[in-house]
Amino acid sequence: MNKILKNEYFQITAGVIFGIILLILFIDKKSFLGIFAFVGFFFIILNIIRLIDVLNGKKSDLKKLIKGTVVAPILLGSFIGFVANEFKHLGNTINNSEIFKEFGIYGLILVVFIVILRYSFKPKENRKFSFTGLFASLIVFPLLLISCVTLINRYKAEKQLNPMESIVSEKESKIDEKDSNDSQYWIFTNVGIYNEKFKVEYELWNNLQKNDTILLFMKKGNLGYEIVERIEKKTYCQHCIL
Repeated sequence: MNKILKNEYFQITAGVIFGIILLILFIDKKSFLGIFAFVGFFFIILNIIRLIDVLNGKKSDLKKLIKGTVVAPILLGSFIGFVANEFKHLGNTINNSEIFKEFGIYGLILVVFIVILRYSFKPKENRKFSFTGLFASLIVFPLLLISCVTLINRYKAEKQLNPMESIVSEKESKIDEKDSNDSQYWIFTNVGIYNEKFKVEYELWNNLQKNDTILLFMKKGNLGYEIVERIEKKTYCQHCIL
């Protein structure tokens, strides 16, 4: 039994089957469980690479393969998912363009500081400058810092919602004719001194016209940035008018 378990062909077959099972079970999951489908996919790729190496008479470095085909994609996928989720919330944060600019610059400064620090503390013979690593860092760190600020601002934000009236100044849409679920709808309005753009559902977007009055239900975030929790069209009581 121990001999079978150590056999590379057995390990590759078991790995492919395990990957296929994960793929089948979680491919349709839209929650966080969907990440297991990606794990299954990379298990399949990992073992196909191992099979090619075995057929070519090469010994695969299993740890290196796992890092490259499983760990790295999972980390990258988690980063992209985290940033995408926080940027969705950033769109509902007042003065979000200022947050993007300010903390994006802080992220760039952080990258420069880390690069200089690492370069300075390495022995002279090991000092190498990687333009690829620098370029990746210049993208990753600003996005990560902006996302963390958005997350912290949402964390333990005030529960009380304060409605604020505003006027629709413009409407915009991006229609996907192939899949209506991928269509996007925005409204433009002023919140104090800030010109804001909010993504809304089609029903609300379709029910609004330019110069209509809307209600922005806002709460104060943990860092002081106000968050728009929901948007409604203001309705007038006919009784009250009469």
